[in-house]
Amino acid sequence: MKRLVGCALLAAACEGQATSADSGLEAWLRVEGAQYVPGPLPRDSGTLEVASLEALTDAVRPGQVGKRFRGALAREARAVAIGLDGDRGHWIAVAGPPEVETPDFASFDVGTSFARDMPLGPRRISACALDARGRCGPFASRDLLVARGVPTGTFVISLSWARDADLDLHVVTPDGVEVFNGDPTTFQPPEEPLPPGEEPWLDGGILDFDSNAGCDIDGRRQENVVWQRAVPSGRYSVLVDTASLCGESHSEWAVEVLLRGAVVGRAEGTALPTDAELPHGRGSGVLALEVDVP
Repeated sequence: MKRLVGCALLAAACEGQATSADSGLEAWLRVEGAQYVPGPLPRDSGTLEVASLEALTDAVRPGQVGKRFRGALAREARAVAIGLDGDRGHWIAVAGPPEVETPDFASFDVGTSFARDMPLGPRRISACALDARGRCGPFASRDLLVARGVPTGTFVISLSWARDADLDLHVVTPDGVEVFNGDPTTFQPPEEPLPPGEEPWLDGGILDFDSNAGCDIDGRRQENVVWQRAVPSGRYSVLVDTASLCGESHSEWAVEVLLRGAVVGRAEGTALPTDAELPHGRGSGVLALEVDVP
């Protein structure tokens, strides 16, 4: 991670930028260690380009923290300006040295967070390289999707992915029961009828949705297995099965595990064509992570 400094220390790169004592807490996007500048991104008036603007996924949820954006800039760039369309302001971060994979370019790597009141729906993030006079070059952009967060529950395992592929979440419980689209709950109904008002299935893990099933694209790109009440102790295995890439070349994915509201596990990866060629169904998928519940 690059050490980022404020715009006050980039007098040349920030020439013409109206810096502010405002910390940017009212903005939808917040960038760790960068200088907040009220107002939209500067006008494109320079020549230095952003060669790449990358993120693991294009999915964002209100209140999310720790999402990283990185990329490559023209070697002469002093800084990068980054912001969301329609936001109250943008951010300026110092350009870093070249990365091993892009030796001919300056680089940037920033951690970001998103406001809890950020509107849902599509949102574009853009970045431009700033030269020594603070001029902004041509913009590079990514289309993000701001979607609702994971559901509430005692124990929540969530899979989200970036592209219109058919990925499936599999969770194997400590006693070997597997929750997936072919068997979406650990609850086994009793032989006798239940008394009125009892809801014992809430003590089991339940898959909430089979997103993009059969490449019928629904726009969700997220699946969750949720225990609403009690959760058995032991080790849980989380797998990601690439049922189909649905014409995409690949798809980045992320898994997040929450126990009583606290994040206890995260994993990220990329679904490739070779993953789609593996067997599907019970026991399928690549192991994303294992989590122990006390």
